[in-house]
Amino acid sequence: MIDERMEEQASLHVLGALSDTEAYEFKKAMKADPELQACVARLSVATGALAGSVPMTEPPPQLRAKILAQVAPAQKTISLPERKSGFALWLPWSLATCLALLCLLFFAQDTRLRQTIGEQEKQIYNLNSLAQSLSAATNNLQQTVLALQETNRLANLKIAMLNSLVSDAPKAIAVSLWDNQKQNGVFVAQNLKALPADRDYELWVIDGQKPVAAGVFHMDQSGTIRMDFKPAQFVNAAGVFAVTEEIKGGVVAPTLKNMVLASN
Repeated sequence: MIDERMEEQASLHVLGALSDTEAYEFKKAMKADPELQACVARLSVATGALAGSVPMTEPPPQLRAKILAQVAPAQKTISLPERKSGFALWLPWSLATCLALLCLLFFAQDTRLRQTIGEQEKQIYNLNSLAQSLSAATNNLQQTVLALQETNRLANLKIAMLNSLVSDAPKAIAVSLWDNQKQNGVFVAQNLKALPADRDYELWVIDGQKPVAAGVFHMDQSGTIRMDFKPAQFVNAAGVFAVTEEIKGGVVAPTLKNMVLASN
């Protein structure tokens, strides 16, 4: 930022009021300072505008007649004395004073404007920082809520391992994931043998002592199945999960002697 001394030097430079030494030093400083060059350019524009606003004045007609009367005799040369009215004497100095005052006013306004812009930029920066902080805090809060929801969901999730109860499929195994709050679950089984077309496996959820049918499924040659299930009735507490072999389409009550998988 240009200091007050350089602003004053710039004003005098535009008015042509610097000494030769001062003008040389100022031009040298201006050559190395782009901001000072811009300042001088603005002052030059203001000076030109002020000079153009001064009206031209016509000399009084009596002055022309007096001059012609004195130079009328051809043989006599008369030197007219240089006379300046009081108006002609103080007009240039008045203009210079007005220009200097205008320059000072311009620089004062320019300085205040720069200070205002700087304060506004600082406020904008602070607001942006606050917005970023609020955004980060909101994201952290959302992540915390999701984590709590996930923890609560896992707390309501019952995971049961079902083991084989038959000798012809000793490696058969299954996993049941049950969400008691949502009353649905996921069942995955492996190494179960394929059944004839007229037979199905049926999944059961044991609520206390009451078995509740949860869906039927048919194994393919891969011996693996995954299915989403929802019991036919409301389950208060899923204690045991079991799979029986039933007629195609399933039954309303499990055939206990045909139980192939069960959880502990």
